[in-house]
Amino acid sequence: MSHIKEVAIYAVLMFVAMLSLTLMAPVIQEFIIDRFNASNTEASMFFSLEMLAYVIFAMIWGSLSDKCGKRKLFIVFGFAGSAVLYFLMAQANTLPILLILRFIQGAITVMAWSLVMTSALDSVPKTSYGKTMGVIGMAMMLGMAFGAPLGGFLAERYNVFVPMYLTSFLFLMGTLISATQIHDVRIENKPDTMLESIKVLIDEKRLAVPYIFSFVDRFTIAFFIFAFPLYLAHAFGFGGAERGMYQALLLFPLVVFQYPFGRLSDKIGRAPLLVTGSLFYGLEMCLVCFVGKTILIALILSCGVFAAMMFPSSTALAGDLSPPNKRGAAIGGFNVFGSLGFVVGFSAAGILSDMYGYSTSFVFGGISEILVALIAIPILLKMGFGLRAIRSKKISK
Repeated sequence: MSHIKEVAIYAVLMFVAMLSLTLMAPVIQEFIIDRFNASNTEASMFFSLEMLAYVIFAMIWGSLSDKCGKRKLFIVFGFAGSAVLYFLMAQANTLPILLILRFIQGAITVMAWSLVMTSALDSVPKTSYGKTMGVIGMAMMLGMAFGAPLGGFLAERYNVFVPMYLTSFLFLMGTLISATQIHDVRIENKPDTMLESIKVLIDEKRLAVPYIFSFVDRFTIAFFIFAFPLYLAHAFGFGGAERGMYQALLLFPLVVFQYPFGRLSDKIGRAPLLVTGSLFYGLEMCLVCFVGKTILIALILSCGVFAAMMFPSSTALAGDLSPPNKRGAAIGGFNVFGSLGFVVGFSAAGILSDMYGYSTSFVFGGISEILVALIAIPILLKMGFGLRAIRSKKISK
């Protein structure tokens, strides 16, 4: 199987996994807040618990796949289990039951998509990590971008349970695709134990750089997934479909520009795109609640372009620093920090919007992104991640 076909299959699987992340976001008001008489903070737990499960289990599944020397079995099981859990969540009639099922679903789903990302890196040469992660990133954001308006439309046209059933069906299709269309790459010198694999985090301390970017990037995206549609409903009176479309304005530029920016990072290095994207994205995030709905369209689109600079560069940087035989744990760690960013971000978005309002919460998120970028500049330069190609010995060690 050619590299192009392999990456395309992994991209399809990633699309399915990420579509589920935003399908319910535009109708969280109706699905949880109105239905269970819940607060913003309680509703945010629907997202936070899924991400908490990602935090706990991403590295476990990654290190276990390193030890076994196989990825496919975990991917197939992850998609099949997710199909079952999404169907069961549609049957939940109390908030506690729904949240328990959500946590279990998160533990199973991260097995699927984290190892899809790892397998994509396994299947290509190191000089193609940037553009490969650009393709995977495009699929991720395409799924998230379609999920928001599709979930809003289906819930408004039919009812709030239809997006859940659709997600279950799509994960079932992902099970069939992964079972029949992917194969394992042979992992040389596989670690004897899971602990040996996890030690990559200690042995390769430079992984802290992409991990921190992964955290803060997902931390801020959580504000757009959870707080942004609630802000649109309160500030402009938008319905579910309109909220979903505005969310998609952030995500569609991520679909279009991740591949070219990922390919550019292969040529000039990761740092220029990481820092530039983070600074301008953070600045524009601070302005979200201070503009009218027309200017907001241009602002959110621009945020998406700058975000597209960051995501493939940080993921490819994690791949640059990951030993092939411990890549499951290393990429699992990258996703742990990203998921932790989601957990903290969803909770912060709910708490800050309840206590101080939406404008303060978005300013807080934007400043967080700016500070990380400023702090990272001297660290990246010192470590040799400046205007250099991926072939640099300082990067590949």
